[in-house]
Amino acid sequence: MTLGCVSSSGPAQDALSGRPKVAIVTGASSGIGLEMVKRLIEKGYRVVANSRNITSAMTLHNTADLKLVDGDIGIEETAKHVVRTAIQSFGTVDLLVSDAGVLIPKPFTEYTVEDFRRATQTNLAGFFYVSQLAVAQMRLQKFGHVVNISTSLVSQRVS
Repeated sequence: MTLGCVSSSGPAQDALSGRPKVAIVTGASSGIGLEMVKRLIEKGYRVVANSRNITSAMTLHNTADLKLVDGDIGIEETAKHVVRTAIQSFGTVDLLVSDAGVLIPKPFTEYTVEDFRRATQTNLAGFFYVSQLAVAQMRLQKFGHVVNISTSLVSQRVS
């Protein structure tokens, strides 16, 4: 599926420069993240979409206005690559939607050390790395927004 870049109301543009707005979305290969990418593209944003295997998921495809970055956002180098891609490809970062997360389908009281490491690496460290880098760019621009979507215990039983 190839997504276009213009909605019926026109592309999302920066009010001062007139350039298209740029978003980064993590956790973008499925669920809320995927739908966010689709909606942002419809609204005229340029988007950098990330997940561990976003290319092989085949839910999105690279275009002039959509760049896909494979990798675990819980690894600092991946976060650097994602933000660098936004800046090199589109010149700015106006919006970060941090939606990457892992769900371990068992009561958290039964998590192993490896389960805990995996969950915190993506759900906490991933948010930290990408947010720190994106916000640093936003501060240089004197503008930007961060949306964090996170939950892993809501629908799990406690014991």
